[in-house]
Amino acid sequence: MKKIIAKPVGMFELFYDLIFVYAISRITTMIHHPVNGSISLVTFLQFLLVVIVVMQVWLYQVIYFNRYSKNKFLDIGGLVLNMFVAVYLANNINTEWRITFHYFNIAMAVMILILFCQYLFVKADSNDKQAFLIILGLEFILIIVELIIGCPVGIYFCISGYIVGFILPLFLKRMFKAERVNFPHLVESKLNRNYCLW
Repeated sequence: MKKIIAKPVGMFELFYDLIFVYAISRITTMIHHPVNGSISLVTFLQFLLVVIVVMQVWLYQVIYFNRYSKNKFLDIGGLVLNMFVAVYLANNINTEWRITFHYFNIAMAVMILILFCQYLFVKADSNDKQAFLIILGLEFILIIVELIIGCPVGIYFCISGYIVGFILPLFLKRMFKAERVNFPHLVESKLNRNYCLW
């Protein structure tokens, strides 16, 4: 069996995770004040959309670091820029959906563009990174269309973009190479579980 060498987690990556914990805690203000003791379905769905999209961006950055990062300037620089944008996003969350959604889409467009550039300039197998570029590119274009058109009609474009970013990996999974993922502790726990069964 091939020995898997664990990739060390750097301080920037840990701080990045903390920034996203802060962002999620700020996003909960969208549903913090129930009206007449309950939260409307529309408000809950708005909250759910924002949480899923923020977690999706976090996941794409984590996947990038896990698969491709060599802790070079492009990697750390993109990570730090995304941290600043995530703080901007978190600080502009409020209970007024129209205002929140505008700032949210600006922040998401910038974060997705940063991720796109990181995936574009990394030296890796073309099929593997091509899937990420397709997903992030489509998502970015649809968010930009929303920002240009405006909220009443454009909202359908950006929601479509977020759905593309969430669902398209399922259809492109053949393009991803599983062996690029570096989570040896998961492999060890699986081996230990199999050993215990014997």
